[in-house]
Amino acid sequence: MELRDRRVWDLRDLLGIAGEPPTSAGDGSSHEDTWYMRPQLPVHPRLVGRSHHFCPSRDAALPSFLSPDEQRSIRRCIAADTRGDNPVLRWKTPVVYGTQLKMTLVNSQELPLSPSRYRLVTLRAKRSPASLLTADHVKVTVSMDAGDRTYFAGCLCFFADATGKHFVALRWLTEIPGVVLDPVSGLVPLTLSPVAATSSYSVLPVSVITNGACLSSVGSKIYASLSPREEQAYVESNFSNAS
Repeated sequence: MELRDRRVWDLRDLLGIAGEPPTSAGDGSSHEDTWYMRPQLPVHPRLVGRSHHFCPSRDAALPSFLSPDEQRSIRRCIAADTRGDNPVLRWKTPVVYGTQLKMTLVNSQELPLSPSRYRLVTLRAKRSPASLLTADHVKVTVSMDAGDRTYFAGCLCFFADATGKHFVALRWLTEIPGVVLDPVSGLVPLTLSPVAATSSYSVLPVSVITNGACLSSVGSKIYASLSPREEQAYVESNFSNAS
């Protein structure tokens, strides 16, 4: 019995050194279940890769993969949101932009003490000319008067201001009026928002990003899949579109 216990502990130590879970790993609800893993702590968002100075008056100062209509719409959105004594978008110049952002997201499927509770991800605002869905899309939670509201959007550009705050330029995916979940597939049906409409875009703090988005394109429709827990939260937040 003593020899067996010693071998079990030796195996556990070896697996821990290799960063692998022990053969008796639990569900991450206690320290005993997580001793062998280095927990990912929240990190401050940061641009990665090349960054460029953003000049509101210069047409070329946005990623080249964006169409002229998209660039004009984003500029109109920024101009409208930074105007006035109490602007919606508050950033301190100079502002730089890039196409990649590293940040941590909360994995709501994991328990609070799990070492996988926070996931370090790199969001990329690049896309292939063949498909609009190659750019990273995200699930966004916005605070409204009636409560938090969840939307889906594509990342078009990331910004950082002089104080170290980070922002993301989003192109919203449009919901089907009155339809929260597709009755056949159970997925979230969406369409692309009008490319030349200023209302199709927003520049918001990156803290509104709650998760990535798993999307598939079928004809003219776009469908987003959700885990059971995400689905329940999405349905509850979709108060302004529910029929």
